[in-house]
Amino acid sequence: MDKAKLERIVSETMAANADIQGMIVCDAKGKVLFGHAITGDIKFPDVAKLVVQIASNSSKLANGLDKGGLKEVSIASEKGFVLILGDVKVVLAGLAGESARESMGLVRMALRRALLAILE
Repeated sequence: MDKAKLERIVSETMAANADIQGMIVCDAKGKVLFGHAITGDIKFPDVAKLVVQIASNSSKLANGLDKGGLKEVSIASEKGFVLILGDVKVVLAGLAGESARESMGLVRMALRRALLAILE
């Protein structure tokens, strides 16, 4: 995967969407391909491993309930949101703060477009 392409897509997505505070792109095994966040204390390798575990478990749940393949996992917490979007090869996680509550639809669309651009 082209790191310059990943960096460009992540930078453009975050610049166009003020509610997105960070993005992590990793492979299906949890290896970080690229990560960027406005806060400096995020340990991308640790987050990537957790994101892949959550995506994997959620996919098993969806399949087990005969709901098809996983499209997205949305996590709401006290201080913000984590959206996980996946493909067989790539998993993307977007981080948003509390202020994104009203614009989560736009955040979802931006992250989905970013994932599609990465996969092209």
